[in-house]
Amino acid sequence: MAVAPRRFFRSLLAGFFFVLYGLFALPFAVLLSLPFFPRDWGRRAVRFFYRMFVKCARITGLYTVEFRGSPVGRAAGPVGEIVVMNHVSLIDICVLLAHIPDAVCIAKASAKRNLFLSAVVSKVFIANDRGGQEVVAEAGGYLRRGVNVVVFPQGTRGGKKLHRGAARLALATGARVRAYHIDYEPVVLAKGQPWWDVGEKNLVIRLEERGNIAVDGEPNDYRHAVALTRKIGAAIS
Repeated sequence: MAVAPRRFFRSLLAGFFFVLYGLFALPFAVLLSLPFFPRDWGRRAVRFFYRMFVKCARITGLYTVEFRGSPVGRAAGPVGEIVVMNHVSLIDICVLLAHIPDAVCIAKASAKRNLFLSAVVSKVFIANDRGGQEVVAEAGGYLRRGVNVVVFPQGTRGGKKLHRGAARLALATGARVRAYHIDYEPVVLAKGQPWWDVGEKNLVIRLEERGNIAVDGEPNDYRHAVALTRKIGAAIS
């Protein structure tokens, strides 16, 4: 009998965090729509919010994050690198951006149609609804300025097929690739999983940095993109 009330409380807590995200996103969307609002400020605001989001979840007991890798905010963290990670949950990007320096993410174009995410995707992230060369050019500009570019090779949560976008970007720009792995105990917000299904115990999220993947100046062709994608898949699995 004691289990059901705890599960109910945790579901309410999860709902509160969804509302919190929406309350943040709506006014932020208005600011981002202003033509004079700097994108650099937008990225900093998003990272600050994600860090607070993770911190508040830890304080309330909804979940904790165990991070293994370079200390947050130190020079040892990625700078101007392509960051790749497996994709398990809807909050993967929140946890990752809270733990690495300045970054943008290549996001699905469908996110532009989301009321809460459209402004963030349009102004802070890189939408993949254009040709591959345009996406590479925009991402390359960020990389040259020292901004990390996050790519989920699986494309979608729990995806089985690895896309070659991260490899193509690395081969085209010569940027270093740094791998991360994330897992959840238990899994929450997976594809098709309801938001209130957060279990009865404190959720543990493990984020692990797995180092750089050698690119070695390989030519940007299909064969080398496939080979590098295999390396990426092995590193994030």
